[in-house]
Amino acid sequence: ISREHIKPSSPTPQNLRYYKLSILDQIEAPIYNPLMFFYQNHSDNNNKSVEEVIRDRSNHLKQSLSETLTQIYPFAGKVASELHVDCNDDGVYYIETRVDDRLDNVLNKPNNKFLQRLIPVVDSSEKVLGYHVSMVQVNFFRCGGVSITVQHNHKFADGRSSMIFMNTWASIARQASTRVYPSFVGSSVFPQNPQLPFSPYIPIWYLKTSPALLKHGKSATTRFVFNALALRELKAKASKHQPVSRVVAVLAVLWKCVTDVTHSKPSILHLPVNIRSKCSPKLHEYSVGNSIMGTYAKFDSDINNLEVESMASQLKNAIEAVNAESVDKLRSKNGHVHFVENLRNSMETFSDYKTEYYMTSSLCNLGTKEADFGWGKPIWSCIGSQLNEDVPIFTNRILLMDSCCDEGIEAWVTLEKQVMDVVKCNTELLSFASVDPSPL
Repeated sequence: ISREHIKPSSPTPQNLRYYKLSILDQIEAPIYNPLMFFYQNHSDNNNKSVEEVIRDRSNHLKQSLSETLTQIYPFAGKVASELHVDCNDDGVYYIETRVDDRLDNVLNKPNNKFLQRLIPVVDSSEKVLGYHVSMVQVNFFRCGGVSITVQHNHKFADGRSSMIFMNTWASIARQASTRVYPSFVGSSVFPQNPQLPFSPYIPIWYLKTSPALLKHGKSATTRFVFNALALRELKAKASKHQPVSRVVAVLAVLWKCVTDVTHSKPSILHLPVNIRSKCSPKLHEYSVGNSIMGTYAKFDSDINNLEVESMASQLKNAIEAVNAESVDKLRSKNGHVHFVENLRNSMETFSDYKTEYYMTSSLCNLGTKEADFGWGKPIWSCIGSQLNEDVPIFTNRILLMDSCCDEGIEAWVTLEKQVMDVVKCNTELLSFASVDPSPL
């Protein structure tokens, strides 16, 4: 294992060294959500040994990352406070490892405990002031295949921002003719407010959480894969009342199947909504930072005859409630007042211990299968935040990603083990999805 800091190839100008966080960044917890990308060694290696190929690719990744960081300089800094990133060119925390196995052996039946080892962790002996904005771990397999795990501090970046980082790096690495040009305007569109309630003991992001969201006991994480054909059928079924997206269709059937098990309890599904396109004028699609507003849909336990299409309609209506008007209210002169009020209302909504809560997130349509560093697109990508089932406290979570092999969707679902055991056998769900198939 080697550890180093990859710094920008050119120093960041002094006037850009203090990067203001937006009010949307302020409320996020300083946690990391790893994204993992796996690449086969397809090349004939030009008569090079596997060891030479690994060495060349290792050098190329580091050099291209260094060049990339001059364009996306805040990614090379540290989250130094609730209000700013110190763009000090400290660099991306970068780990490189060798795996004594072939990539196809690992992916034939992915093991969550093994995949955890491919995620970067700061050496406990290293003294770190502030939080690294970016961490990368590159893992070379015996066959020349490679996995790249990137993770960014949520205080600075949402899922779309992480993919902007990944695809910018990849486009520079393969010397693409068309480049991604990120913008960093979040704090000017959603200005920060230093007066937001904050203390080292009760930070503002705590208002987004509630003890009722946390479950105690044994969890289980299962990957449900909806292929393109099944997804078309599911989308048609879910669109009976009104047209819905494939993401809404998948969330609806999963929510229904889970609710079939916990029918005696009401349930709430939390939905983060990307608001880049809801601003006026619209934010650039490559705008970096947290540009998410939360909404939720609710199921009451006294409702009988649950149908996928009715749950899909509830989800779509909740998403559409986050509109230009609600975004404008956030940006108004007293926006921070509405902001805190919404947070407190959210905390009340998620505070009933008799309700089942499900946190959701989607990386679909964000380019997770497009990151080509010059040796092909990833054969598989996955989310690393749900791999550890050994922790005694967990949250019900549903995370969606595009399948790499077709236009399908992979859903990573974490539930209480006894609930998951029933959900995995749900015949309606199994008519659309396969359970933990090999990515190969």
